[in-house]
Amino acid sequence: MDWGIVLAALIGLVGTVLTTLMMAFRKENHEDHATVMEAIRTIGGNVDKIDTKLDSHIDWHLKGTNSGQVSQRNTARKPTKKA
Repeated sequence: MDWGIVLAALIGLVGTVLTTLMMAFRKENHEDHATVMEAIRTIGGNVDKIDTKLDSHIDWHLKGTNSGQVSQRNTARKPTKKA
């Protein structure tokens, strides 16, 4: 009996089993990847909204200032709570 043929067959068998296992995990990783990408898109949309709101708010402050001072200011005091 030629041991080289047996060894080649065993190497082929082990390689086939490992390849099959790797492909099974790869499919699972595609599902995980899709879930993560969906979450990233959702977060990205929220960040864009916040960015727009923040830019508008900063512009509002810049238009309403004069030498670093706010031109219109609510000077009414809020009632303080007594302990």
